[in-house]
Parts: sequence; structure tokens; C-alpha cells
Amino acid sequence: MRRSTLLTRFLGAGALLAAAAGLALAYGGFDTSAPRLDVLGCLAASAVLTAAWALACRVAPHLPPPAAPDPAREVPAIPARLPSYVRDFGRATGTVLIVFSPIVLARLAERNGLFGAVFFLLVLFITLKFAFSLRKDVSPKEGRAKLKVLIEDAAAGEVHAIRARVDRPLVFRYHERGDKPGKLSTTQQYCLALKDAKGEEIPLMLAERTETARAGAALSGTEGWLLFSPRYKLIEGTQPAAFVADHDGTTVLGLTNPEEVTYRTATAAARERRPTSRDRATRKVPRTAKFRLPVHGQIAAGALLATLLCLPVLLLDTDDVPGLVAYPLCILAGVVLMWAVLRGVGETQHTILEDTEWTVREESDPEIA
Repeated sequence: MRRSTLLTRFLGAGALLAAAAGLALAYGGFDTSAPRLDVLGCLAASAVLTAAWALACRVAPHLPPPAAPDPAREVPAIPARLPSYVRDFGRATGTVLIVFSPIVLARLAERNGLFGAVFFLLVLFITLKFAFSLRKDVSPKEGRAKLKVLIEDAAAGEVHAIRARVDRPLVFRYHERGDKPGKLSTTQQYCLALKDAKGEEIPLMLAERTETARAGAALSGTEGWLLFSPRYKLIEGTQPAAFVADHDGTTVLGLTNPEEVTYRTATAAARERRPTSRDRATRKVPRTAKFRLPVHGQIAAGALLATLLCLPVLLLDTDDVPGLVAYPLCILAGVVLMWAVLRGVGETQHTILEDTEWTVREESDPEIA
């Protein structure tokens, strides 16, 4: 894994900003006379910046290896200031641009008449419905609310805490009978495996698989404090927890499953509350360069091909491109873009597994074992 640098963040933000400007101009100026060189200029700038971002990610420095435990080191205090929940604004912005691109394409294809209005409203309705359902499915609101409780408890002065060591990231695969005869259904769970003083494993579930891989690469083998909320009885379901590394205060926030035997063992050992100190500094896990060729390469190729398909609509006047040409071109552009996005996202799991070393654990339903 490579570190995120000021250059990679600047180029990535510039590429997203240029793409957003191009989509906004295409949507808001659909009645502007052709050629739409303003739109094409923004999209070309986005393509150039994306290529520069990919190159900058490829040459960025690697993450430093995790610090080895020092037996002679004095056990540091428990910090009172825990870092806030990590938000990936770049990924969120890219997702918004992709999700709303069909509305822009429908706007480009729109021609005077009832069919054009109905077509645009239909695409708008489907896209907004999909966007709201996606937000509901992936929203980390509940997890953030639980982590906020632990952050507040640490700031108030007391938490439950035990000593722990970070093991490698864990992929847990559970096999069960599928929906169709002869088919196997496999669910996967990604977590950061921690070991307490007795060697018992405590899985820490982070917000995203990429965050789990990043935390594993930065913290594997390090020792520190594992914190739990004193108000755990007021939290239903998964419980908030935080690991704070001894050597530099790197902190990772996540959730633990109270149904796990190892979790109950850990909380029993941490029954007594421990004071927190405002003199102890913490920091977030270092950000990494996000470019992965199998993922972003396919998405960029789909966006480029979609732009090429829309060239007649952008370069020629409305009278020169009738609806019989404009609608199929824009629909095909939308299909190509979404197909490329789905293919790229489908490669995410494979690239994450290659980013760092994972422990793979498999288990099957007793009925099919």
C-alpha cells in the first residue's frame, strides 16, 4: 500500500471537480448552442487530471512498516481525545457523480415534445429512487452514533480498557445452502483481528473493507489499548470499540459483536473503569493512495467511451441531431458507463485482498458440512 500525499489528494480533487463542472454545464446549459466546448473542456481536464492522479498514486511512497513492540517501553496512558469517524469524501463525491450522470445524459438527449419530457422525468425518478435506496443501504449513521458514545466517554474521563495486540486482517467466509438446488451461498465478513493478553481473539469490524486493509497494513503486530464504552448496557447490538497503538497513538474505531464469547471475556476483564488522559495524543490511520488499475481503469474507460458516444450531441446543433439519434446514443452511453462501473466495483474485493496479508477463515453450516 502507498501513502496518500498532498499531490495525490490535489490531483484527485481536481479531477472530481472538473468532472462535476462538466456535468453541471451539460445539465444546466442543454439549450446552449453547439459546439459545447465548455463541457468537453471540463471533461478533457478531468481525464488529464485522472491520468496524473493515477501516476502520482503509483509513485507515492509505501506505508512504513508497523512498529515492533518494545518490551522495555512504559505502558502509555489511555487518551481522552479519540479521533472522529473517518469520512471518505473523495469516494462519496465520485459515487454522487456516477449515480447522477444518467440524469445529465437524459438532459442532453432531451428534445422538444412530450416524449422528451416523459423520458427525462422517468430517468430522474429512477435515478433518485436508486440514490435514496443506496444511501439507506450504505449509510453508517448508526455506527457513527455508537462510536460517538465511546468518544464522549473517553472525553468524560473514564472507559473500560484492556491491553491488546493487532493481528492480521481477517476474512471470515461462511458457507450455507443457496437459494437454488445444488448452489452454495457464501457470505464474507472483513474485520481486524485483535488478541488480548490471554491470546483470545476479538474481531473489530471497521466501516469499510478498504479501511480494514489499511489498518492491518499500518498496525499489524503493534500493541496498545482496546477501549470499550462504560455505557455498553445502553447500546443495543454491536458495541463500539477503539484500538490505540502504544508507539504513536494511531487509533482505529470499529464495532464488536457482543454475541462473541471472546467479546464477553474481554469485557469481563475490563470491568473496572480506567481513567483517560488529555496529555496523550492520538491520530488517524494514515490515508492511502486509492488508485487501483482493475477498479479505476475500467471506470475511467467507461466514462471515456460514454463521452465519445455523446460527441455528436455535444458538437452539433439540436436540429442536426434528431431524437432518433440523440436518444439511442445517450442511452448507450449510460449503459456503457454503468456497465464499466459495475465491472470496476466488482474488482474491488480482489484488489483489497492483494493490498495486504489477510488471514482467511472458512466455516460451513452444519447441515451441509
